[in-house]
Amino acid sequence: MAQPHSNLSGRTATTRTAARSVERSLTAARRIVHISTVHQPFDQRIFYRECASAAAAGYETHLLAPLPVTELERQGVHLHSVGAPADQRLGLALKRRWQRLRRAAALARQLQADLYHLHDPELIPLGLWLKATTQARVVFDCHENNTAYIRQKRHLQPFLRRGLELGMAAMERLAARSFDAIVTADHGVADLYLRRFGARRVVTIHNFPHLDLFLQQPPPDDEAPFDLVYHGTIPRYHLEVTFAVAEALRRRGRRARWLFFGKCPEAAWAQTELERRGWQADIVLDPNLVPHDQVAARVRQAKIGFIPLPDLPKFQHNIPTKLFEFMALGMPTVLSDLPPSRPFVGDGRCAIMVPPDDSEAYAEAIIRLLDDPALRREMGAEGRVRVINEFNWQREAQYLLALYAELL
Repeated sequence: MAQPHSNLSGRTATTRTAARSVERSLTAARRIVHISTVHQPFDQRIFYRECASAAAAGYETHLLAPLPVTELERQGVHLHSVGAPADQRLGLALKRRWQRLRRAAALARQLQADLYHLHDPELIPLGLWLKATTQARVVFDCHENNTAYIRQKRHLQPFLRRGLELGMAAMERLAARSFDAIVTADHGVADLYLRRFGARRVVTIHNFPHLDLFLQQPPPDDEAPFDLVYHGTIPRYHLEVTFAVAEALRRRGRRARWLFFGKCPEAAWAQTELERRGWQADIVLDPNLVPHDQVAARVRQAKIGFIPLPDLPKFQHNIPTKLFEFMALGMPTVLSDLPPSRPFVGDGRCAIMVPPDDSEAYAEAIIRLLDDPALRREMGAEGRVRVINEFNWQREAQYLLALYAELL
């Protein structure tokens, strides 16, 4: 199996070092404050992975995020509201953004943390202020390639898009050279911070699945009600690829049942398109939020995982988290052949990679798996073994705790 390249960012901590880190955190009782003014409070990476792991290790852990109530506590994490949840699109009013930043700044100073862990690029100025006015450590968690994400926003005028990209790069360069560490979710963004921004310290902590949430679910059986599933944020370009693949299948005399669930910014357009094509029975689109502990059971309602990432700049660096969730559930996956995923499944033993946007290749891979239940079980079992042995959050959490212990 092709292995991911070694972490250039200092992820050389041994299991023994990680164990010592946990022991130190238990005795130190240091205060860590995570901050996001954009993400929903129970974000899988921020709350369920990082905050919950820090709290379980003995850190006094706080999360500042948009909440409908002022404060609450869950899984040992103290949550504080920076404002009521609202539409998080780019069009969010600047006034509301500013109010959230001011509230986050006030709470951050009030809590007097030993370490601040920031999750949004717009919080970089707050982090610089905290770094200059307190003795606390500051960490910036870069969830994706932000400059590439801006570059693919074709609805913006070119001059505005270029200006935003340059501004974002300048902010991230400041963060890289000022903060105590940069945390990334994949090696592609880590390399960007090391090469382009000259970061002093970068640690990659992948969004691998919790074993206890996914391994308790048996692999899907041959009678699963859906053939393919996609979950998470559902952008329009994913649905456009899906419609093209469904048409390619129909040209071959095949129909598949698809399940999409998660946030869908253009759900109204999608439903209109399904009705126009007469595909309401073939493609089920559920835009409702599914609780974190129920995602695995919902996903295993299908036989095959589906990840139709287009060949856009953003996806040249980011690893699709759902790939490892499919693997943990013992499901084979059909996905785009892009650089970030190749080190994990490029050998073809637990997933089939196809050229991005090639609807015919997607259709051929889907038919191959649907017609061969034994192959599905074989590939699913291989993926499950890889998650158990390596690609899981229990392993990744040790690197996060090791970083905290070192900085504190």
